[in-house]
Amino acid sequence: MIPVDPVDLTSSAPFDPISYYLHISVGMVGLLAALIALSTKKGSRVHIIAGRSFAASILVVAVSSLVLLSVRMAPPLLVAALTSVYAVGTALLALKPATRRVRTCETGLFIFEIGVVLLFLSFAIPQVAAGNIPLIGPLAILAIPIILLAGDVHFFRNADRRAALRIRRHLARMIWAFAIAVRAPLAEVYSQLEIPIPFISIGPLIVAPMLIAVFLPRYPIASQPR
Repeated sequence: MIPVDPVDLTSSAPFDPISYYLHISVGMVGLLAALIALSTKKGSRVHIIAGRSFAASILVVAVSSLVLLSVRMAPPLLVAALTSVYAVGTALLALKPATRRVRTCETGLFIFEIGVVLLFLSFAIPQVAAGNIPLIGPLAILAIPIILLAGDVHFFRNADRRAALRIRRHLARMIWAFAIAVRAPLAEVYSQLEIPIPFISIGPLIVAPMLIAVFLPRYPIASQPR
């Protein structure tokens, strides 16, 4: 499912120029905000503002992606757009108290992402069966959604440990959302920058765990009250 059509910054055709350039500009701002959030102290004003800016940019980019994809469909980018919203949504909900409304939203996002996976499979399976694309392509695209869904199952099954796990879940989800946000544009400019396709497909699956391994020890699991 990679490569996809490359980006041409000199022309928005065949897309609506407002959606096209809004998508690119907000995406760049979002990536910068994510880097600031990662590099600043957790809970600081700068961290909170940067994190919220990243979350807002993900939503805007996802909506603009859907507009662009309605003109020219690219299933990997559809998964990226929807999964990034899911990752950021669950990251923000992790910080909330475990009210019924919050748990309902988390369950809804879990079901939503399962739907994203099934939708992608409806595109990918016929292509794999016809021999048009190798199986490794769809597997690479679905790896992050499957990792996140598995994390949901773990989180739901350990509801009594929510207070202890919530900060770590928030951090990991935001890092995965960042990895998704980076991979999507690379999939469109790989040819101009001569980036190997395996790096685009597999790279985030290596980089994101490395970032999580670096930052997660700063937020150890809190001890449970006796």
